[in-house]
Amino acid sequence: MNRNMIRRPGTFLTEYRETDGIGHPVAFMLFSYLAVVVPLALLAVVLNVTDPAGAAVAVLIFLGFGVAFWVLGLVEALLAHGIVYLFGGRGAGKTIEAYAFPTVIRYCLWWLPVVNIAFGLYGLYLQIKGLATFHDISTGKAAVAGILASVLYLLPVIVVFAAVIGAFILDLGSPAEPQQAMLVLEYAA
Repeated sequence: MNRNMIRRPGTFLTEYRETDGIGHPVAFMLFSYLAVVVPLALLAVVLNVTDPAGAAVAVLIFLGFGVAFWVLGLVEALLAHGIVYLFGGRGAGKTIEAYAFPTVIRYCLWWLPVVNIAFGLYGLYLQIKGLATFHDISTGKAAVAGILASVLYLLPVIVVFAAVIGAFILDLGSPAEPQQAMLVLEYAA
C-alpha cells in the first residue's frame, strides 16, 4: 500500500475505496507510528545489551512515543478536518484516511536531521493531495487546511518545549536552595 502511495500517489488516491470503515485507517496510523520508532527502540536494545531491564524500559519508552505520536497525529487530522469542513468537506473518516496512509512516509526518519525535512514535506504533500481527492476540494484549500493544521498542532508543542527549556536556562544561574523536606530533617537533628 505504501509503495503505491510513494510511486503513484495520484493513482492510489483516486482508486482507493475504503470498505472497512474508520477503524482501518486509525489502526494503520497506529502501526505506522509504532513502526517509525522501531529503529530507535532497536538501537536502545543494542546499547543496553548488558542491561536487559534498561533495554526493556527503553523499548517501552519508545513505544510510548509511538502511541503519543499517534494521538497527536489524530489531533492534527481532526484539526485539518475542522478546516476542511469550513471549505465544504464532510466526513472526518475521509480526513483520517488522508492523514493515515502517508504517515510512514512523513515520519519515517523523524529522528535523522535534514533528511527528515524532505520526507516530512513529501508526506505533508501526500496528505494534502489526499484531503483534496477524498473531500473533492481544490488543492489550494487542502493545502491551507493541511499547513494550518500542522501549525496549530505544533504551536502548543513548541510553547511547552520552549517553556521547559526556558525553565532550565533560568534555573542555571540561581544558587541551590535546600528543599522543604531537608529543612525538616535539619530541625529534627
